[in-house]
Amino acid sequence: MTEETRTITCAEAINEAFKEEMRRDETVVMWGEDLISMGESGVTQGIFDEFGPDRILDTPIVETAIVDMAVGAAYAGLRPIAHLMLAGFVPLALDGLFLKLGSTYQEWAYQRPVPVVIYSLILGGGGYGADHALSPEALLIHSPGLKVVMPSTPYDAKGLLKTAIRDDSPVVFMPHASLLGGKQAVPIEEYTIPLGKGDVKREGRDITIVAYSAMVPKALAAAEKLAGEGIDVEVVDPRSLVPLDIDTIVQSVRKTGRLLIVHEAMKRGGVAAEIALRVTEAAPELAKTMKHPVTRLACPNMALPHSKELENALVPQVDDIAGAVKEMV
Repeated sequence: MTEETRTITCAEAINEAFKEEMRRDETVVMWGEDLISMGESGVTQGIFDEFGPDRILDTPIVETAIVDMAVGAAYAGLRPIAHLMLAGFVPLALDGLFLKLGSTYQEWAYQRPVPVVIYSLILGGGGYGADHALSPEALLIHSPGLKVVMPSTPYDAKGLLKTAIRDDSPVVFMPHASLLGGKQAVPIEEYTIPLGKGDVKREGRDITIVAYSAMVPKALAAAEKLAGEGIDVEVVDPRSLVPLDIDTIVQSVRKTGRLLIVHEAMKRGGVAAEIALRVTEAAPELAKTMKHPVTRLACPNMALPHSKELENALVPQVDDIAGAVKEMV
């Protein structure tokens, strides 16, 4: 039987995931910034009207307090969603997020679930500057207890968010603002996507591009462009960075013999370096069989400027990805 779908935006998919999980489980609560209004992107539209002030709290813009409240609520048996609005504000809450949530099990030998979701939007691409457009994923994956999810499609966003809300560990869920308006067929029936399961967005034989978040559509566009020049590109989206599906990446690289890793965040200390070494550790024999050294394509080691044109010149674009592939192939 064919699965029934309808086409919705990524923002609508996230909104559905929030509402469906709050209807399913009355211990799911949400507090943070701009929840009574539509929020910065519409993902919380109708949330307050349906669930009211007992479960939805519109807070002051104090990220530390929002996260610390979520930690305490999780200890008390709730499943809080802490809405930090923008990922650029995540460093303001690092004590609660990076240390309390990220180290609870190890530091305090805490034996019960800590089911907190930190929802925060990456705002890159609009010339908003480093404070608003920061991509902090490399910092977050260094915390031992955090799971980090960065979807690239409406289908993935809904399925991964529902899984994150049900997870007994703290999860940082960071969609990208540039993707919220993108549309895709999404099932009407309930579904979830497991964390740590990557997705091959496009199959190819000549080179593997690993990309996540806003770099996925750019990688796919570059792949289509290169196909006209006889270069067959495979695009792998890990979907979650912690846990990371290294097996799917290794399987792809074994086939293509080349690996290009692309992300929006700056290059030094970025996720690309982690993925590259994880591939080497998981399959050391690839060092002898690969046709080109592993290559990283990312933002230079500098803060993003308050200029859309300059930001686009720094962050990898479709032509940059295509050019890097040509050099490797």
